Amino acid sequence: MEFFDIRKVPVSLWRNGAGETREICCFPPATRDFNWRASIASIASSGEFSAFPQVDRVITLLEGGEVVLDAGKAFRHTLKHFQPFAFAGDYTVKAELKQGMSMDFNIMTHRDRCRAKVRVADRTFTTFAPRGGIIYVLSGEWQLGDKLLKPEQGAWWQEGRHTLRLLKTEGKLLFSEITYL
Repeated sequence: MEFFDIRKVPVSLWRNGAGETREICCFPPATRDFNWRASIASIASSGEFSAFPQVDRVITLLEGGEVVLDAGKAFRHTLKHFQPFAFAGDYTVKAELKQGMSMDFNIMTHRDRCRAKVRVADRTFTTFAPRGGIIYVLSGEWQLGDKLLKPEQGAWWQEGRHTLRLLKTEGKLLFSEITYL
């Protein structure tokens, strides 16, 4: 299990200058041919996403105004806070910002190797997938093992079941479990 604070994760600027990414984890590490990858991206202006053939993506709006994702005839979808949206990375997708910058949580999985299911939790739960996953605290305080996690903190793992305990009366946690094919 690895813990992170998104404020301490290194920032990489996009080639097109329209945003930046904080890569949280990648398996295998430091490769473009990943099985799965998690990151948080800031979108500074409208523009096209990079294409990722054979990759499925799940994006969740964390901060900022609504973002419209337009893939032409394939789909047109408006991202709303804390509502994961899945789409194929093969599509040419243009992001249209409605009100300034946005910050988004992204999970990418190689379609032939694994799948990601992204959800929002608001109560104590135990993960099911033994092959990997990631959590990111949206609000409240959460206990994971002997570690206390607060907003903008999280953890990722490659195997095992884990119990996440909500310590306050209210809180939200974004989590993804990875299942290998």
